[in-house]
Amino acid sequence: MVLLESLINGLIQGSIFAVFAASFTIIFGVMDIPNMGHAALFAGGAYVFYQLVNLTGLPWIVGLIGAVLAIAVLGAVVEKTLLSRLYGRKESEYVFGVILVTIGLARILERGYAQIWGHAPKYIELGNLQENSVQVSGTSVSHLELVVIAFAVANFAFLYWLINYTDTGLSLQAIVQNRELAIMRGINVDRVFLIAFTLGAAMIAAAGVLNAAMFTLEPTLGFSLLIKAFIIVILGGIGRVMGAMVAGYALGLYEAFAVLYLSSYYIYASEFAVLIAFFLLKAIVLSEGEDSLIAGLKERATSLRQGVAE
Repeated sequence: MVLLESLINGLIQGSIFAVFAASFTIIFGVMDIPNMGHAALFAGGAYVFYQLVNLTGLPWIVGLIGAVLAIAVLGAVVEKTLLSRLYGRKESEYVFGVILVTIGLARILERGYAQIWGHAPKYIELGNLQENSVQVSGTSVSHLELVVIAFAVANFAFLYWLINYTDTGLSLQAIVQNRELAIMRGINVDRVFLIAFTLGAAMIAAAGVLNAAMFTLEPTLGFSLLIKAFIIVILGGIGRVMGAMVAGYALGLYEAFAVLYLSSYYIYASEFAVLIAFFLLKAIVLSEGEDSLIAGLKERATSLRQGVAE
């Protein structure tokens, strides 16, 4: 019973981790810079949903769509009016410029949320969606928890289709893999940047809504998840959406089971220990110019087998 509860909790937490990290890695992979304002957009989606559903009384599905659209538009405006002005500058100016702009944006948004809705934690009430549940081998799973898992599955199915079967997705992949070559092939980099930032903002808004509905809502919601997103993205590969999905679920399941035996302090410490070990392994295994740890390990294993055979 306890193990099943941990498994379900891990899938729920992993769903939020995975969607958060996937939206983060899309922007990171395309723009080569992490969006330090990602957590503020995460909270923004939740606050818009809270306003539309709990204060205005709209159905939750309308609130979810409204939150996603509002934060997607905000993301597009930020990219078009602020970040796009940094493109084409020398690398140091671009890197520090994007980081400073997104950090500043995060602080402004957090202060704005506090001024409008207050500092006190808010609770999103969804009635039957939170109260009704189904039984899975004696373990109660609320309809909201099922929605969280179903949304994550649908989100990654959509991303898989978008990335692999559309011109937009192929352009995103081309920019992530080799920006210079993509430019030579005539891909409009500025347009791809706008799409990536808008898509990432829309996804993070939905993740923020689901997270706030599960837990609580406050202006700094998402900061701890931003730290975890760095871990997930590095383990899954920068710009690799499916890698973020796998690493996100792995981290969610690990935390759900680890809490049975370890305190939160040791759980967080162990996550960073894994990250350090990952960096060391990459440094040992990968040759210059290689990027994939799995491919590097396969190549070393093949070389070892050939050496033994000889």
